[in-house]
Amino acid sequence: MYSVQFVGLVCFMRQSGGRLALLPDGRDPGPGIDQHFGEISVDRDAIESFSGWEDTGTASTGAFPLSPCEVVFEGAEVDGAVDTTMHDDRLPQLRKIDPNFEIDPDRAQTVAKVRIRQGTLTAYRVPHGEAVMSQLDVPHDGSITITVKPDDGSAARTIRVKPGTEIAIANMARGVYGRLDETPAEREAHFKIYEKLSSRPVSLREPATLANGIPETTSRHPLFSRRRGPIGIYSSCSNTGCC
Repeated sequence: MYSVQFVGLVCFMRQSGGRLALLPDGRDPGPGIDQHFGEISVDRDAIESFSGWEDTGTASTGAFPLSPCEVVFEGAEVDGAVDTTMHDDRLPQLRKIDPNFEIDPDRAQTVAKVRIRQGTLTAYRVPHGEAVMSQLDVPHDGSITITVKPDDGSAARTIRVKPGTEIAIANMARGVYGRLDETPAEREAHFKIYEKLSSRPVSLREPATLANGIPETTSRHPLFSRRRGPIGIYSSCSNTGCC
């Protein structure tokens, strides 16, 4: 088994047979909103090989930047059972915030999509913060291949990591994890990037409250180090659900 941590702006859309994780494209978020960037992150010592990332300049450090694509985590795309018992009801639901919110996956502005057909999804709070993240536990033996299929039709990129490696896929602003100098208005603006997923005009506001009793993750992924990582400890950078 291995785990994938979904951190930052990620919406889990209900689909027959599983969930579709959508990372809204925040590279051009509009005035007054920090740019958000998609990234796959692993401990560099866990990397066995990678292909197609030579132009990024960061792959050897364990950071793999994303442009619009589909991401396939080996084993998670196989038809099976998806357990969301401790997940869906813990996430802010975008249609409850604005009843007009509706997703057409083919039209949604995303930086990445991940199809989940097997595994257990559990919602947690990020370390030392309020934001809700998700952990996907995938039944799998052996090394893990991650395949990234660009939307522009260019060649697929791959990452191969050691068995049991903890993987993160994040969609957040760049900076130091736990940044505290943002105003409440600046933090709330992050949440509006979710509007890029809706096929109808909507106006989204940061959820006033989150579900009670969400435990803090015990993940030791390097993404959560205060030496590097995302801006994302507040509820405005929570994972969400829809439909």
